[in-house]
Amino acid sequence: MPRRALLRVIGALLGSPLLAQAQQGSLPRAVRQRILATLETPLPAVLNVHHLALLRRFNIGWSPVESGAPMLNPAHPLGEGDTIALAMQAIAGNDAPLAAQRLIEASQWLPHFVQMARLAPGSYRLAGQSFRFTARHQVLLRQQSWQSLDMLGLAAQDYLAEGYWPTPSVDGKRPYGDFTNYPVEMAQALKLPVRAQADGTLTISAALEAELETLHEQTMPALQVFVRHASLVRNTRP
Repeated sequence: MPRRALLRVIGALLGSPLLAQAQQGSLPRAVRQRILATLETPLPAVLNVHHLALLRRFNIGWSPVESGAPMLNPAHPLGEGDTIALAMQAIAGNDAPLAAQRLIEASQWLPHFVQMARLAPGSYRLAGQSFRFTARHQVLLRQQSWQSLDMLGLAAQDYLAEGYWPTPSVDGKRPYGDFTNYPVEMAQALKLPVRAQADGTLTISAALEAELETLHEQTMPALQVFVRHASLVRNTRP
């Protein structure tokens, strides 16, 4: 699928692409330049209070690529509304380019945050309902394969031209490693029964496969709860 066509599909599934384009199209040139410059600059060594404030407000979506996987919503990374205004509110400032910079940095921190934070199993409120976060969810979130923009085959300019923020996504084709048969890798990560066939391929039972496919779909709300409530163990990357 052409790169921009993929972005349009993602936008249609995540929210109103026209609204997102209207918001992105109104970004000042200085903000766009800061976004591109930030993506070309090494990620800061320390996750700061601005990054954490933005992470807490992240709006997690579901990528439609292949088997699907969690992603930071590129149309509305901080939820419905003007993203720059929401970012400035989060960092308690009125510097739009700085807010855009911190948002891009926070989005790059997301895969690291999953490894750097911990969330106790339990029930958490999510969209007016209760979501049961388990130790299995935490294991799977840490196992997921996040893709950079380069790995997605998309440039930041492609996102900006289509009205979206250049945000990271878990690989929908191989969400947990190298296998397209992702339930097997889930079973391995969770230390569940995996059988080797005569030809060396690994399989799991049909019942377990169905259970793990459901668990995979739960990684989207699990990640949403995680960014809202997880406690940092450290604020530097491993």
